[in-house]
Amino acid sequence: MHVPDGVLPIWLLAILYIVSGLMLIISVKMINKKFDDRLVPYMGVLAAVIFAAQLVNFPVPPSSGHLVGSTLLAVMLGPWGGMLIIGMVLFVQALYGDGGLLTYGLNFFNMGVFSCIVGWALALLLFKGLKRLTSEKKSVLISAAVASYVTTVSAAFVLGLELFTVPGFGVAALSAITVIHAFIGIGEAVLTFMILLYFVKAKPQVISFLKESEVTEMARVPKVPLLMPQTES
Repeated sequence: MHVPDGVLPIWLLAILYIVSGLMLIISVKMINKKFDDRLVPYMGVLAAVIFAAQLVNFPVPPSSGHLVGSTLLAVMLGPWGGMLIIGMVLFVQALYGDGGLLTYGLNFFNMGVFSCIVGWALALLLFKGLKRLTSEKKSVLISAAVASYVTTVSAAFVLGLELFTVPGFGVAALSAITVIHAFIGIGEAVLTFMILLYFVKAKPQVISFLKESEVTEMARVPKVPLLMPQTES
């Protein structure tokens, strides 16, 4: 989904640079308002995981796909934290030629702004519905996986709309890119489920959806050793 330089018109890139820049500033301000230094190590780990995962492609003829991780990050850290990490990852990738510096704003809008907001909102909606039927741990896993799939396909459709500004790009091409990402989305959903499963088991309190849940409260309760009754001699 990384768009290189020289494909889209400069006016569209300029508009999305401005929009993405404003959203990045807002995300930093929102994070500072609710900053939790205990999450910093996990943000670093997640940034490294997403960066490495995006380097691994799986074949989806006639193209290939890789984990984007926007919904995963949004569920873990909230949409603002997800945007910030995606923004950093995409910038480093652009420096090394994966995507472009001129298209950074567009790529960040598609994979950061749009995907984090949509993925977070959809996952939260599904989570609230599912936790009435099953456990919170299962609910967050299922909701994140489903939301990541829908978000991947939706972001591809948005990219297709943006590509309508390129002469010769038509409805057939839009359909093709959307269908391809319908298959890529399956891989996104599976990887999102697997990575989130680790954190659900190891550290549920770092997942934004579970911070105020019974699961987190149970994890925070210290284990008190049982006192043996004293007997008089």
